Amino acid sequence: MFAADSGSERATSIEDYQNTCTEFITDISKDYTDWVNRYQLGDEETNRRKAVIQNVVKTTNEWINRFGTTIKKIDIIMNDGVNKMAENTAGYPFKYDVFVNNTSHYATHPVGIVKVNLKAMPKQGRLMRVGNYHKDQLLLISSSSPVNFSLSKYSMTAADVLDDYIIIDAKNCQKHDVISITAVVEEVEKDNVTESRGYSTLILLT
Repeated sequence: MFAADSGSERATSIEDYQNTCTEFITDISKDYTDWVNRYQLGDEETNRRKAVIQNVVKTTNEWINRFGTTIKKIDIIMNDGVNKMAENTAGYPFKYDVFVNNTSHYATHPVGIVKVNLKAMPKQGRLMRVGNYHKDQLLLISSSSPVNFSLSKYSMTAADVLDDYIIIDAKNCQKHDVISITAVVEEVEKDNVTESRGYSTLILLT
């Protein structure tokens, strides 16, 4: 038996909860695929977004089964997958990538200081900056052990190109802990936000 978080469904084993969550990921992906169809983007872009969503399902479920050894880890991996599906259903109107160890979306990193590289480029005539995930919340970070983070205040000042780092202090974590981080960037024109998008990255500490 295992200790379940108060907000999680009760299950008889970790394997049972893994199965519940992988089924949920598979089922909810159908909703996101339906949304892509409603956008009527054209065959090429529609098929591209659907393929990304299916890759998220495959990889998220693999991570749940391989690294989801506690309820908390499973929840973090599952919620990260849902975020990824939502992000890729909406698509990106500007270039935006996030890298950890030169890897995007799913990354591994040694326990310690983790550098998360945000790279974003706006459309011509516009600027880019880091925005808040919610009104009073800069980033969305979920971790199976406590972490702290820092980000230069200059990242929140609009510039021609965004290329900066979020520094996650994961020195108090253990091997095989997982961290999900979602950072939002904003495209700005004449002090007005024209577009904003989030990008979720899942990190396995090794």
